[in-house]
Parts: sequence; C-alpha cells; structure tokens
Amino acid sequence: MSWMNTGSNRVSETKVTALVNDVMLADDFDPEHLKGFLLDADETGKRITFPDDWIETDITINIPVRSKEEGPRPHMIPGFHYRPLVEVVHAAFSDAQAAAFHLFPFKHIWKDPLDHHEERVYDELYTSDAWLEAQDTLHKSPKETGCSLERVIAGFMLFSDATHLANFGTAKAWPLYVYFGNLMKYVRSSPTSRSCHLVGFLPSLPDSIKDVLTTLPRVSKSGMASLHTHCHRELFHACWDILLDEDFLYAYRHSIVLKCADGIMWRVFPRIFTYSADYPEKALIATIKDMGLCPCPRCLTPKGLFNHLGLVRDMKSRINDLRVYAMAKVVKARQFIYELGNTVDGAKVEDALGEGSWVAILNRFAEKLGPLGLDPFRMLVVDLMHECELGTWKALFTHLMRLLYSLPEGIQLIAIFDSRYTFFVRIPVMC
Repeated sequence: MSWMNTGSNRVSETKVTALVNDVMLADDFDPEHLKGFLLDADETGKRITFPDDWIETDITINIPVRSKEEGPRPHMIPGFHYRPLVEVVHAAFSDAQAAAFHLFPFKHIWKDPLDHHEERVYDELYTSDAWLEAQDTLHKSPKETGCSLERVIAGFMLFSDATHLANFGTAKAWPLYVYFGNLMKYVRSSPTSRSCHLVGFLPSLPDSIKDVLTTLPRVSKSGMASLHTHCHRELFHACWDILLDEDFLYAYRHSIVLKCADGIMWRVFPRIFTYSADYPEKALIATIKDMGLCPCPRCLTPKGLFNHLGLVRDMKSRINDLRVYAMAKVVKARQFIYELGNTVDGAKVEDALGEGSWVAILNRFAEKLGPLGLDPFRMLVVDLMHECELGTWKALFTHLMRLLYSLPEGIQLIAIFDSRYTFFVRIPVMC
C-alpha cells in the first residue's frame, strides 16, 4: 500500500523495480497474505469507508398534478454523487497546502513612497469587507462552553457549470466545485495547485420525465414546458437540500475542531462567500425566472429600466432595491400548486408570488442558511468567464470583426488586425 500511495499517477520502470525489490523480495513478504485481497476491504472482508468517501444517493421530487384530490406524484431520479461538505473542509485543512491558508482577515494598505498617502487594495477574499464583517460577527458571538480555542473561518467559493463532454453526442456533466478563499488567488488559480475540490455531480432531469409528464391529466403543451422547468428547479434545490445537511449546519453554527497544518487546534467555521455560475444557473440559485421582468439575481431592477445602465441613479436603485427572499409568498404559491391543483404558471400562482420574477421553489440557501446570516443573492458574484470573456466581450469582438468585413477593404483590414493581434502578450487573469 505504501508503494501504491507514493510517486506519480503513472507507474514508471523505477516504480516497478521498487515493487519487486522492496515489496516482493522483502524478507517478510508472504504470498499467502494476498489471498482474498480486496483494495477497499479489511481483513474480515468488510468494505472500508473513508471519511472523505463519495456518496451516491437518489433524489425524489414531487410532480404536481392538477387535482385537489390526488396528491403530487413522487418521482425518483438516481445518480447524485457527492462528498459531504464537512468532509471537504476536513480534507482541505488536513492537506499540506493548508500551511499557506490565511486564517485571519486583514486590510491590505498600499502606501505611496512619494507623498505617503495610503490606498486600500482589494485583491483577496480574506482582505474583503465581507470576510472582515464575518470575522467580527464571529468574535462577538458567545464562545462554546468551556472552549478557549481560537475561532477562524473557512471561506467557501462555490462554482458549478453544466457542460457537454463531447462535441458529438449527448454526454454531459454538471460538476460542483469549491475553492477556499483562505488561499492566495495566485496559488488558487494555478491549474497545477490542485486547490480545487470537486464536491459532486449534480444530476439533470432524465428523458423519462417527459413520459411521466405526458400521462398527467389536463396539461397543455405550454403547461408541460412550464412543469418541466419547475421539476428542473426542484431537482437542483433538492440536491442542495442534501448537501446542506445537519452536519454542515451544525458546523456553520458551532464550528469544526481541526488540527491544521501548523499543528494548532482551531475552531473552523465554514462560511459561504461566493457562488460563481453563468446566468441560467444564477437564476436557478436565486429561484427567479430566467430573463423575467426582474431578471437580476441581486436586485429588483425591472427590465424596462435597463437603458439607465451606467447612470448614477441606476446604481442607487440597485443598492436600494436589493432582493430579499419572499418566503411567505413562495409558501402560499406552493399551496396553490400542490394542495389546490393549480398550474405552476397559473394566474393564482403568479398573483401569490407578486413582483420580483419569483418562482414557486423553496430556496434551500435562504431556508437553511438565511437564519445563520447568509444572503443567497449577495453571494452571486460576477462570473468573468461567462459574462465577459464568453458573453459581453465575445459579442463586442464579433461585432467589431463584422464592421471590418463590411468596409471596402475588409479582407485586408482583417489580415492587418490578425497580424497586430499576434504581437499581444497573453497575460492570464487571476480571479
């Protein structure tokens, strides 16, 4: 086992030689010991479960039907693979890389060597106001009875992105990752740092769900599309209902006692600071309609005022009209759907939800972590890759190319542009 756990993931000739000389030719090596050997079982043949092992479970969602007498139909979706979030924290803080973790936040100040004026630098999560406020709130809260350990924060930076795995075919995956903001961004953003922790694979609705929806009585084609979208949202938050389990909620309140890489025992409090995703997934997380009348996942600015973008009054309205989860409205709308047999996009449901482009889905972040101080809308930060590099900037760049092509000497201009572009030095952006 020592031979298996050392070296790279590719067995070289040197490793094979070491297996023969150091293991098979060792004085205490006995081939009888290998009879009935199983890699994941103990001496009695019982399977060994490791603390950070993967878990596979099934998700059950309730499909509403248009009937007061008949209750919602449960539908099981298999194949949700995940790691408990508490075990991810254990794995991260027991890793050798944890020696580079910043456990206490601070303000990064730059001082001009000429006139000695000072400016604050915003460059890391652990130098942000959000972390400083969280640490201050933590220190003001009462300590655990009889405990004198120092309290620190494990800063969660979540990221998920549904993606196709091949150019041809339907193979796809929906991975969920977590980075720890305690680590410097220059290390965290390096592909070889292995600081990205894979948490799970979110399942998608199977094709068989369409067969179930077609058997429901009194459902139109447009109603079936709305119902399919409703089930998709239910599935996403059902997964987070499992991830935000009792162990994680207990750790969020009372911490996890860990021995970190410095050899000191700490009380580590997990805190979710950011969730990075493209816009459709942000709409899923915020439980709002995709491109509804109020499409922003952070504020209630209506779509009709988008022409004011960039103005001072627009920024003021976005600060003053921040989203606050309408739990009472959502619960009332769900009663119309699941108890009174109304359609998910019916008039009564829309009236119950009111303005704000809300949908009749229980937001698990607001339900479970909202009472503990998490703002599920504030954590949805700008995603540079999707919103700029593949979104706004890509559209602008394409438009500029079309403008050049439209000119009389467009082909020559494009060639000149290409030659100039080759002189650019590509500098990676550390996010």
